[in-house]
Amino acid sequence: MAIITVVGASGGNVQVTVDGSDTATLVQQANALSAKLSGEIGSLDARNLAAGTTTFSGNQSGYGVITAAGSYKVGGNAEWLSVGSDAASNPSAALDGWVNIDASKGASNLTVLGGTNAGISFRAGSQSGTFLAGSGDNLFQGSNLSNAGNWTINTGDGNDIINSGNGNNTISAGAGENTITLGRGVNYVHSYGQDTITADAGVQNITLNGASSFVDVADNSLVVDNAGYQQITVGGGSTVTGGSYDYINLAGTTGTVNGGQLSTISAATGDFQVTQTDQANIDIAGNLTFIRGTGQTTITAGQSTIFGAQGLDAIVNSTSGTSLFVANSGNETLDGASSVFGIHAFGNVAGTTGSQLFIGGSASDTLVGGVGDATLTGGSGAANVFGFRNSIAGGNYTITDFGSAAGNTVLLVDYDYTKSDFQKVLDAAAHQNGNTTITLSDNSKITFTGVDSLSVSDFSNLK
Repeated sequence: MAIITVVGASGGNVQVTVDGSDTATLVQQANALSAKLSGEIGSLDARNLAAGTTTFSGNQSGYGVITAAGSYKVGGNAEWLSVGSDAASNPSAALDGWVNIDASKGASNLTVLGGTNAGISFRAGSQSGTFLAGSGDNLFQGSNLSNAGNWTINTGDGNDIINSGNGNNTISAGAGENTITLGRGVNYVHSYGQDTITADAGVQNITLNGASSFVDVADNSLVVDNAGYQQITVGGGSTVTGGSYDYINLAGTTGTVNGGQLSTISAATGDFQVTQTDQANIDIAGNLTFIRGTGQTTITAGQSTIFGAQGLDAIVNSTSGTSLFVANSGNETLDGASSVFGIHAFGNVAGTTGSQLFIGGSASDTLVGGVGDATLTGGSGAANVFGFRNSIAGGNYTITDFGSAAGNTVLLVDYDYTKSDFQKVLDAAAHQNGNTTITLSDNSKITFTGVDSLSVSDFSNLK
C-alpha cells in the first residue's frame, strides 16, 4: 500500500491510500491528479467538509476535503474532492471508515481523489469527471439520465461495484472481484480482477487482464482476453480476441472470434467467423467461416467454410448443408465421418510438400488431393468424387474405400488423356495385396486400397 500526500484546505494535507496489483500505475495517476490540484489550489474555494450538505457557490470553483467517515452531499460548483486521513492528526495512517458522497447536484466537471480502508461510495449527476479510489471496496454510481456525463474511473484491489451510467466512460478496476454494469454509452473497461461485467446496450470495449471473469454484453462489443478461463457472451456484430480455456457465446446473428487456445465457442443461427484459434471446440447452428486454425479442433456447424493451416486436425460435423475445406501448406487433417451432409475438400496447391488426410461422411463428398501426399476416405454412403489436378499433384495418394459406395469416381483435372490413352495407364497398373496403384503423367501415384481392378468408366473428364 502506498500513501499519496495531497494538498488540503487551510494549509493542511490529506493522505490518500493506494493499493493494487498495479500499484505503480495507480500511484502515478494519483500523483498526476495531486500535482494538478496543487497547481490550481490558489484559485479554489478550499474547505474542510463536515458530514452533511455543502454547496459551493460564488465565482470560485470549490474544493472539498473529507478526512472523516460519514455521509456527504456536495453541490454547486464543486470541482475537486479529496478523501483520506488528515496528515497532521494521523500521520502515515489511512482513513479508517466508509465515506458516502452524493454529488448528483454538482457542477459540470468534478475530480474525486481518495482512498480509505473501507472504501468510498460516490453518486454522480450529469457532470463529467474523474473518480480515483485507491483502496477499499468502492461504489461508483453514474447517472442513468440521457444527459449523463463521461467519467474516468480508477480503483484499487478492493471488491468494487461500478455502475457506469449512460455516459462514455473509461474504467480501470483493480484485481478484486468487481461488479461492473455498463450503460448506453461507449465504454472502455480494463479489468484486472475476477470481474462480472454486464451491459444490455451501448458499445463496450473490454480488456480482460485477470482470469476467470464473467462478461455478458450487447451488440457491437469488443472483448480482448489477455488471460483465460473467462465466460464471455456478446451480442451481434461483436468480436472476442485471445484467451485460453474460455467459454465464448456469440449471442447475435453475426460475430467473430480471433485467436485463443482450447476455448469452447458456441452460437445460434447466423453467420460467424472464427480465426486462428488453436484446439477449439466450436458448436454453431448457423454458418461458420473458419480461417487458419490449428491443433485438434472440433467443428459442429450448419454449414462450414474452412481454410486450414499447418497442424490443423479438424473433426467436422455439418448439420444442415454442404461444407467446404481448403487446405493450406503443411500437414492437415479433415475428419467429416460424422457429417450427414457433403464435404468438398481441396488440398493445398502451393509449394511441393505436405500431407492431407480427408475423411468424408455419409453424404456425397468431393475430396481433391494437393501437393505432397494425401489419404482420401469418401465414406460408405452416397457416391463420392476423388479429384487430382495435373502438375499440382505429383505425390503419393491413397483412396482407402473406393469400392465401398456405388458410383464412386475419380475426376482427373487438366490431364490430357483420351479414354484409349488412359486404358494404357490402367494396363500398366501395379497390383499388390489386393490393392491397385496407377501412375499418372505428372508422376502422381494413386493407390486404391482393396481394389484389385479398375475400368476407364471409374474415371471422368477423359477426352
